[in-house]
Amino acid sequence: MMNQTLAEKVAVITGGGSGIGYATAQRFASAGARVVLVGRNIQRLDEAVQRIGNNATAISTDVSDEQQVKQLFDQLKQVDLLVTCAGGALFGSVEAIGLPLVRELFATRFFGQLAAAHYAVPKMPSGGVIIFCSGVADIVGLPFFSAGTAIDGAINAMTRSLAVELGPRGIRVNAISPGLIDDTNIQTNMSREQLEEFTDTTVQAIPLKRMGRPNDVADAAYFLATCQYVSGLVIEVDGGWSAT
Repeated sequence: MMNQTLAEKVAVITGGGSGIGYATAQRFASAGARVVLVGRNIQRLDEAVQRIGNNATAISTDVSDEQQVKQLFDQLKQVDLLVTCAGGALFGSVEAIGLPLVRELFATRFFGQLAAAHYAVPKMPSGGVIIFCSGVADIVGLPFFSAGTAIDGAINAMTRSLAVELGPRGIRVNAISPGLIDDTNIQTNMSREQLEEFTDTTVQAIPLKRMGRPNDVADAAYFLATCQYVSGLVIEVDGGWSAT
């Protein structure tokens, strides 16, 4: 018998065309949810929809643009699950990274998630769930990653605040904090060689001695979507990295 835990639930997943977002969409669709994949690359979204099947649709949206986010949710009558996975990374010393690049990263990774919640909550019935995506840098304090660290911390703080605010309305709010996850297609300003060196070094610091997989994060998202007494939690999916 197929798992229909999320039957007829409408799940909006930003960054849904690849990596963590796509794996989460697959997991939710397999449990009966009707998933709406959101992202900027419509070709990638359409390919993801074809792989998932009839339970999936795609809406092209740049989450850094508030008006586009509003238009996204204006098209939807109800939102039961919101998972915000659109991401990016910016590495460099504090004196070298220009503030316009930092603002651009905040526009997508912080304000994009906040805007999604802002426009989704009025469409959410009691029993609704919001799952933000932050990152392990809030705990481990990566050097040359000050902007990303600040964003991760801001998302985790927002998660706890909104869990308290929205709990009386029956809406649960949690966050997933991924570590080093393979096959995520996150845009970064590092060269391929720098990224490979960073990955190799980081894997050695992870107790499980491997990168995570998008399905590892999707497992956590499914738990947060279905466990009815969990709210205000930031779940670390990092192979034990934050424990070091």
